[in-house]
Amino acid sequence: MFVLLGLRVDGAPLIGQTNFDWAELCEELLGVRPQEGELQGSVVKLSWLANHFSQINNYDGNVEQLQRFTRAWILRFIGRVLFVDKSSNKVSLRYLQFLRDFEQCSTYAWGPTVLVFLYREMCSAIDYKIKSIRGLCILIQMWTWERCTTLAPKRTPPVIENKPLRHWLVV
Repeated sequence: MFVLLGLRVDGAPLIGQTNFDWAELCEELLGVRPQEGELQGSVVKLSWLANHFSQINNYDGNVEQLQRFTRAWILRFIGRVLFVDKSSNKVSLRYLQFLRDFEQCSTYAWGPTVLVFLYREMCSAIDYKIKSIRGLCILIQMWTWERCTTLAPKRTPPVIENKPLRHWLVV
């Protein structure tokens, strides 16, 4: 995970509370309380985050406001990339509690959590009733390309030694 995405694979596990008042947590860490319909249990719509935190150019030098924008951006990244739900338009607020302190946030093992989420989804996907899978599915694709080279696209330019694997995806 570190080579592919830069996510820590060692460190503190992401274990936290699940009995928050989620609207209150949003107000505390993001400075905005979701209205009814925007919050369903512990899940908030990504459009709500986009609407409230799209104008970073209005940043007036307030450090707390910058931290709120940062938390919102990371939460959107979590919902759109790392822990994607089937609708691709919601994110669980259970990850917000780990963004309270940025120093502490960098000590968590995010990589294994992403893998566990994806593995659990892969197990669920064997049920014939399941029509889609959640999670960072590009990891499955990269694993397949590394092990079944006939399925992999031709690497242009060739792989550069000592570069992260994600390097050739971006080029």
